[in-house]
Amino acid sequence: MHQHYVMFRIKDNYKKDLPEIVKQLKSLQDKIQLIRMSEVFVNQIQGPHSYDVMFHAVFDDTESFKRYMEHPEHIPVQRYIEERVYPDGIADLDFTV
Repeated sequence: MHQHYVMFRIKDNYKKDLPEIVKQLKSLQDKIQLIRMSEVFVNQIQGPHSYDVMFHAVFDDTESFKRYMEHPEHIPVQRYIEERVYPDGIADLDFTV
């Protein structure tokens, strides 16, 4: 199992786009069957070091995750978000049970 975590800090001039960012992230699971489960969290308590949004997605394995990263439904969402956020925090974890 491969778990993908991404945290986003939205640029001030794009804060208004938060609902659209959340909508696009949530839409990925319906569009990309490689995603086994996904969650989108919006930070409720802002601080000077807070992230605004966290995306968590689960894949069968690392190869599925790599195919997801190149999936034609993922690319436009990634580009839309990258334009609106500061460099993000990413963690990719493989679990073998």
